[in-house]
Amino acid sequence: MDSMVIPDLSTLRTWLERLKISYFENDSNSVLHLPHMQNIDGLFDAKIDLLGDVVLFSALAEVRPTAIIPLVANLSQINASSLTVKAFLDVQDENLPKLIVCQAFPIAVGMTFTQFSNFMQQGEEQIANVIFEIHSNNLLYVNHDMESEMEVEVEIEVEDEESLASTNTSTFTLH
Repeated sequence: MDSMVIPDLSTLRTWLERLKISYFENDSNSVLHLPHMQNIDGLFDAKIDLLGDVVLFSALAEVRPTAIIPLVANLSQINASSLTVKAFLDVQDENLPKLIVCQAFPIAVGMTFTQFSNFMQQGEEQIANVIFEIHSNNLLYVNHDMESEMEVEVEIEVEDEESLASTNTSTFTLH
């Protein structure tokens, strides 16, 4: 039987390695990013944070600006559909709105490897289900949306260049 420990970041790294879950760290010392979760359409980032005496598994997805009202209208239903995963919307002026879906595990009294394994498995499944449902309703801003917008911008630029070229070669006389 696993021993109960109050996990620190080093313990979480070891447990992720035992579960064969890839992760990476950035400049922040208390965050482990989970790149395999980014394979889910619509998911922008997924990570494990140590916040005081809580392990927080969270995922971020960018929301279409036109989808804010329908998403807010459905947040209660989304949150009621899972006892452990909760979702909320983060809207800031400069950035696209973000949907944050998270699951927390209090660790003040400790956690075992088996509990962590179950927490990760359940979190991945439930977060993926929430993201999939919202993505299937076309409420998320995904990478291929950005690529198609870039293609439209390139087409517009090409049309603008063509119209400039045609005005340069046009033959009319001003009097």
